[in-house]
Amino acid sequence: MMNEGVHLDVVTFNSLINALCKEKRTEEAITMLELMSQRGVKPDIVTYNCLIRGLCNSDKRAEATSLFSRMLNGGVQPDMETLRSLINALYKENKYEEAISMLELMSQRNVIPDIVTYCFLILGLWSLGNCAEVTSLYSRMLNGVQPDVETLSSLINALCKEKKIEEAITLYKLMIQRDLKPDIVTYSCLIHGLCKSGQCGEATSLLSKMVAEDIVPDVETFNILLDAISKQGTKEKTHEVLKVMDQKGVKPNEFTYRIMIEEV
Repeated sequence: MMNEGVHLDVVTFNSLINALCKEKRTEEAITMLELMSQRGVKPDIVTYNCLIRGLCNSDKRAEATSLFSRMLNGGVQPDMETLRSLINALYKENKYEEAISMLELMSQRNVIPDIVTYCFLILGLWSLGNCAEVTSLYSRMLNGVQPDVETLSSLINALCKEKKIEEAITLYKLMIQRDLKPDIVTYSCLIHGLCKSGQCGEATSLLSKMVAEDIVPDVETFNILLDAISKQGTKEKTHEVLKVMDQKGVKPNEFTYRIMIEEV
């Protein structure tokens, strides 16, 4: 199509670049960007966001940062998506100081971070023991955005999947401090994460707290906890959890019965 002299506009180029980036064919996507320049088609924020996100997802954060500089020099204003892609990439590399610098740069350009971006940075700085920076960033966040249970639960789930249990527990405590009541999603994610990291005692304690707040776990959460406890050979705790399950009217399934038989 391009060889036939058909004129492609920025929307068409963006669609092609986005498709290439989704397949992690970032080198070809960059080549497409150069072709835009040759054809006199000016890249817009969509173009750059597709490329920056694609490069970050392909573990090419340095190239993404370089492209970000090119974007600014070209007079294209970044937005929240640009910030999130770069901050998340820096977070994954534990480059929290650079992430803070990026946050400052974006703020100067009136790009306001969302709650997800703030929380990831707070957790990263917390893991480094940088309490002063955490306090400053947390205060700044509260002046701009208010966290909610759904967002924080999603973050807790993401942290647990990455096996960052301490950070997830820290975020859980942050919810309590902010008078945000954890829900079934919050507790289930934490219990799953604790069990997978071998912290069954902490998971059992969390189950007790969950039940005390009249939040009833589903059978899957009970099963994960039962399975983890049974593998540690603690029959007494298994029976305690089964008792809670019965008291709360949660019906066992095939997997639950299998654990019960093994414990006999």
